[in-house]
Amino acid sequence: LDGRVKTLHPKIHGGLLGRRDFPQHVEQMRAHDIAPIDLVVVNLYPFEKIAGRSDASWDELIENIDIGGPSMLRSAAKNHDSVVVVCDPSDYADVIIALDVGGGTAHALRRRLALKVFARTAAYDAAIAARLSLKAELELPEDRREPCVSAGLGDVLPLVARRVSALRYGENPHQLAAVYRASSSSPELDLASVEPLQGKELSYNNLLDADAAVYALRALADGADDGHPGVIVIKHNTPCGAARSSSVLGAWQQALKGDPVSAFGGIVAVGGVVDEATAAAMSEVFLEVIVAVGFTDGARAVLAKKSQLRLLAVADLTTAPLPRHAMRSVAGGLLVQQHDGAPAAVRSGRVVTKRAPTDAEWRALDVAWRLCAPVKSNAITLARADGDGALLIAAGGGQTSRVDSAKIAIAKAREHKHETQGAAVGSDAFFPFADGLLVLADAGVTAVAQPGGSKRDDEVIAAANERGIAMVFLGERHFRH
Repeated sequence: LDGRVKTLHPKIHGGLLGRRDFPQHVEQMRAHDIAPIDLVVVNLYPFEKIAGRSDASWDELIENIDIGGPSMLRSAAKNHDSVVVVCDPSDYADVIIALDVGGGTAHALRRRLALKVFARTAAYDAAIAARLSLKAELELPEDRREPCVSAGLGDVLPLVARRVSALRYGENPHQLAAVYRASSSSPELDLASVEPLQGKELSYNNLLDADAAVYALRALADGADDGHPGVIVIKHNTPCGAARSSSVLGAWQQALKGDPVSAFGGIVAVGGVVDEATAAAMSEVFLEVIVAVGFTDGARAVLAKKSQLRLLAVADLTTAPLPRHAMRSVAGGLLVQQHDGAPAAVRSGRVVTKRAPTDAEWRALDVAWRLCAPVKSNAITLARADGDGALLIAAGGGQTSRVDSAKIAIAKAREHKHETQGAAVGSDAFFPFADGLLVLADAGVTAVAQPGGSKRDDEVIAAANERGIAMVFLGERHFRH
């Protein structure tokens, strides 16, 4: 059968499973001419690698499911009191040293390797279940597909993650924490296991904020008409500065203008390569982490003087697919949803007021609309056009009232000497009443982008027309809890 059953044989599995300390096992093995096997080393068929290809056929996936390998690994791992089992080449050295130095292996080493086998075979089976379920669903006619299954949300969620490292502590010093890499994650966009180019080890909060910075950067720049690089400054998971400009240096300078006070101790994501001039400008501000497409040698030399600053280079930062799913824990389970991708370009929306936005307002609206998505709901963002780009001048979020978020955004903008007259606004959800819009109008806002969909849309549109505000409906909500 083309070698499919050659290792599924009693003489192999008897040699693996037979207990050396059970006289009846020893006698039966001798009677059946079964030799004990002391060492098993198996590298499984590369199913996960094949499964990662979108064009992999059903037959190709099936042929790359290893049967004998996992069977031998599990048999050996079950009998690890007597058998050494290795499923990872990174463990070869430990086993070789143990055999060379001591002539054998310690029980603690054999147990560790056995536990690794059970984790590996569990991950392998989970990958098979997930990929084949998705493949089978996608091969159905569209009218017979179940939407959740097609999105990778089947009856069973085969979730496997491998610990990358223990962290110093969690969100607070009294909380233990670790970072894990999901087996289904994209290798091109992997913050869980990226190695800093310099600086201290990444903390739990660093990783959370770096992830928020990457998401906000992609929300700001993905599909943008101007193609300009973006820069995001994050503090406590919230954008406090953001801009797109024709140069990375210009984008950084504009982003810092948004809220230079909150930028202290912030995490920055850069949608381009940081050069020496940009590094010099950044080094004037205390930052925790910079995530960028790359850093020039000159930039590395400048930033090396900031020995505590973590630098993360992710070459595909602006192009790699975002994670397919977003997960949150709840008591007793998980909430899993499709990742909220970048908001649609604002010019794809529908102008619902008498006045359409000016060119400058369109530029500012695009930034304001895109950045309301990564701000906690209720989210209101203020932006202004500046030169050839646009920048975030304030954000109000995390409030139970959209009116309060609007008031906070206006107050923050004025605190940092930004002119709110002529500013553009992004709102992550509709205005349920005209009151929030009127607060913004009183501050001088002249353009608004929002999803629309309120029962009182007509009332809100009428208020906008009365105040001469241009308003665009995008038809998509971007709540973030």
